[in-house]
Amino acid sequence: MGLGGKLMWAVAGSAASKMARNYTRRTLHTDYGAPRLPRKARRQSGLGMMLGWAVLTGVIMALADVFKEQGKDTVHAR
Repeated sequence: MGLGGKLMWAVAGSAASKMARNYTRRTLHTDYGAPRLPRKARRQSGLGMMLGWAVLTGVIMALADVFKEQGKDTVHAR
């Protein structure tokens, strides 16, 4: 791919990023710049919530692994 092709992809990527930012801004904010989300929802997006989701995901994956191993033992026991 030559320089022209790379420039074309750079321009297309920049345009797509700008469109995504504008769409997100219009969706999440009113015309006056105020957020559309209720105050309670805005408060929940923090480090604690992120850590909570990470812990929950780890627990679910650990349970899935345990159940998978128990299933193997059950098949071999028959």
